[in-house]
Order: sequence, then C-alpha cells, then structure tokens
Amino acid sequence: MIRYIRKTACLRALLALLLLCAMPAALADSDFQAVVSASSMKVYAEAAPHAYLGALPRGTVVTVKAYSGGAALISYGGRTGVAQVSDMSPVSEASSGQESAGTAESRTVVATRDTRVYKKASTSSSYTSVKAGASMQLLAVNGSCAKVSYNGKVGYAVYSHLGEPGSAAQEQAPAAQEQTGSVRTGNAPVVTSQSTRVYSGADSTGDYVTVDKGTSLTLLAIRGDCAMVERDGAIGYTSLSALKSASGSSAAPSNANPFSSDSNEYAIYAFLTGEMHYNRAAAMGVLANIKYESSYNPECNGDGGTSYGICQWHAGRKTNLISWCEENGLDYTTLDAQLRFFQHEITSRYSSVHSYLKQVENSADGAYDAGYYFCFNYEAPAARTSQSTKRATYAKETLYAK
Repeated sequence: MIRYIRKTACLRALLALLLLCAMPAALADSDFQAVVSASSMKVYAEAAPHAYLGALPRGTVVTVKAYSGGAALISYGGRTGVAQVSDMSPVSEASSGQESAGTAESRTVVATRDTRVYKKASTSSSYTSVKAGASMQLLAVNGSCAKVSYNGKVGYAVYSHLGEPGSAAQEQAPAAQEQTGSVRTGNAPVVTSQSTRVYSGADSTGDYVTVDKGTSLTLLAIRGDCAMVERDGAIGYTSLSALKSASGSSAAPSNANPFSSDSNEYAIYAFLTGEMHYNRAAAMGVLANIKYESSYNPECNGDGGTSYGICQWHAGRKTNLISWCEENGLDYTTLDAQLRFFQHEITSRYSSVHSYLKQVENSADGAYDAGYYFCFNYEAPAARTSQSTKRATYAKETLYAK
C-alpha cells in the first residue's frame, strides 16, 4: 500500500529534472500492464514537487499509462504516480508467476519461509499454516497477493514468501531425542496428564479432537511446546506440557512453556523457543524486557505515540515495523506480525544480539545475562545500565524460576 512520506527538497529537485528530461510529449500509445521486477519500486507523485509516495514490492502488477526514456506514469490501486522503467517489465515478458490475477497458466513454487495460505484474499480471513519448503501451484499474482493451490484447495498467500523449487528446504521439527528431559527417543510412549486437544495443524489450527487424561500416545517430535504425536496411525499436534512419559515423569524438556496457554506471554515464549530456537534462559531474558517495555501488549503506545508494540519500536524502527508488515501482508498491530518482525530485525540488523542469545547458558545466570545484554544492546532505554540490571534480575529471579 502506497504511503505518503515527506522527502528532502534536493530529492524533489532531482526527480523534477528526471521528469523534464525523460517525459516529453511522446508517450506510450495505450495502457498496458507491467510487473515490478526489482526488489521494490519507488513511486513519486506526478505533479510537482513530486513527493515520494512509497515503494511497491516485487511482483506488484501496475498499469503503465505512459512512458518515455527512463520514466513511466503508472496507475495502481486507483492512484497514479511516476516510477523508473528499469524497475518493471511488461506482463507479456514477465514469468507466468508474475501475471495478473485471472491467468490460467500456473507453475510450481515453494514457501521460502513459514507462512500462511488464507481462505480469502485478506489476511483477516481464516488460514492454514504452511512450513518453509512446502510445494504449491501458483495460479496468479495481483500486487503482493498470490493465488495458489495447496493440498487441492485454492487460497491466497503473500507473494514475497514464495520462490522457485529448491529455494527453501523443508523445515522439520527437531527429533525428540535432540531435546533435554526424560524423553530421548523419536518414538516415545507418553500419556496425557490432563484432558487436552490434539490438532491437525502444528500451530493449534484446523480440526481437533479432545482426548481424556491418561490417553496413551506416541511422541514423535518436539518443537518448543508443540508435540507431534501419533495414535492408531493418525498424527496430530498438542501441547507438550500436557504430556508425561508412560513411566509417569514429565515428558516436557527444560524449555517447556510455563505460562497460561491463553496469554501473550505463552505465545511469545512459544515463538522464541520454537520458531527462533532460543533456550529457556534466552527466551526469559527477552520476555523480561518485553514485560518492562509493553507488559506484553502489542497495541501499546509509548513516548507520546512515537513508540509502538511489544518492544516499543521507536521512531524509525516503528516505521520499519509498519513498512515490513505491510510488505509481507501482515497486520502490524497483531502479536504474530510483531514477533515475525522481531525475528527479521534481530537476525538482520542486530545479528550480534541474536548470536549472543543463541549461545547463552541455559541457567538462571544465563537468563540474567540474556536479559541484561538484550536490554543494553537491543532496547537501549534511557538509564541503560540500571534498566538492564533491573530487567536481568527479573529474568533470573521471576521468569526463569517459573
């Protein structure tokens, strides 16, 4: 979605010069569709002072109204603007996967990251979670929205999450024998320690059955608090904390989720230990900081409205949050979107913090170190040293002790 952003007078002057040189009276004979072939395409207002409107992601289909030299007048979403010809290709020359919606031709693509296939062309509709490496048929693309066929059903995915076969390996749950705790085999007998639900989807989505306390299952794999289990040949997913070994001891490893399953803390901890593979100490260090920043509230506003979200992303980082979520078809006000942005930001812009958290010792002292380092180097609040000490102590004495 194009957003209005103020740019410098120098940039506007350069753009005006480009338009004067590149867009004389000779224009294209008729409208035609083009697809953004660059990673992103900057769009400027048609009229002086040619304000910067925003950027359209790769795969967006636009209508070219006119062009000359290196500049083109385009229309997208009922709005017009000017962009560089070199950032786009006519649909007739683009690959079939970049054609506009309604095209019958299709090709095989894979998910390049964990993503979702929505029932409707809206991120607010119901969805099926899809793992990185999953194969599907790309039917059409309209802007950042891809129409796909997955498991025999037609749905919609974020186009930038898809790629050519071989561009992403299938992400598999780690085997149970790789976890710590009493379960050390990939084929371990367990029983439910309480009445619980077993879902068809790994993230508690899809159909489910409720099983009684004491039901015998086979534990196949663990990821965070998610357990892959089997019963009478049927495979499903349930909470690891609801299981115990057949001998009576807990089946949960040392990073089992200690929070209430209906809380934001639970979802954040599950993401940190599952999606990001942090140990318990590292996860508690991050959670301690989120507690002090936002009390785990994704809609928290701070600093007079200049900071937002669970990590209170401030100023330019708040803008990055919103932009990244829009480009990836996510609602930036939701916890899920913010967790995925957090993963993107810390692994790209704060990779040293991410590396530190990945190797921190899984102990109470490790939780202290994680809380301190994360606060000092990622959050960087005012009174950095005293805040880092306070949050580190909370991580060690309150959260890790749960």
